[in-house]
Amino acid sequence: MSTDNPAQPPRREQAGATRELLLRTAERLYAELGLAQVSNRQIVDAAGQANNSALTYHVGTRADLIRAITRSHTDPIACHTWRMAEETRGSTDPRDHVAALVLPYTRHLADLGTPSWFARYGPQISTDPALADNARADLIRVPQFQEGLAAVWAHVTDIPAREVALREQAMRLTVIHTCAEQERTAAETGTPADWTLVGEALVDAVTGLLLAPRRAQVANST
Repeated sequence: MSTDNPAQPPRREQAGATRELLLRTAERLYAELGLAQVSNRQIVDAAGQANNSALTYHVGTRADLIRAITRSHTDPIACHTWRMAEETRGSTDPRDHVAALVLPYTRHLADLGTPSWFARYGPQISTDPALADNARADLIRVPQFQEGLAAVWAHVTDIPAREVALREQAMRLTVIHTCAEQERTAAETGTPADWTLVGEALVDAVTGLLLAPRRAQVANST
């Protein structure tokens, strides 16, 4: 005979809900306070969990927590990227391919609604030397993301590989930090960010950034 209370959700479902609560609470605290300022105990308390070991039990280590939060966002972003890459494949307009790199991020932020914390969480991870590479890896390894970059660079043939890497870095930082500021403003004012406007403006800016003519002739370092 089952001893489960029919008024209570199944144990597995309840555990999943607790895990999700811990992930979203950690994401919010990291976004608002910074990684270094947030302890596991703060996360557990803010999530209303009485057991101090709840985070370890439901998620694992701090690295596991960061990875789980990141994957919960990079997976849907990768799906957006895949769909847009399919739609733009073969386009001769480089802006189309830039859009397939940028808009999946801003559309995901729009899907999160208000309030959201992921845009501000991202810069916290990207500036942590112990986490930055892993945080970027899931999305960058998406074949369609690499395909989109290759399609953009097919329109420019005179930029050395080192400068290509610098422009791609500038693209990433531009998108991440611009979106973080938009989300922060939304949180402070109570007015939702216009992610459609933000996305289109970023596509224009990033297209110019990536494809800008190379004017300076920098001497090779020895």
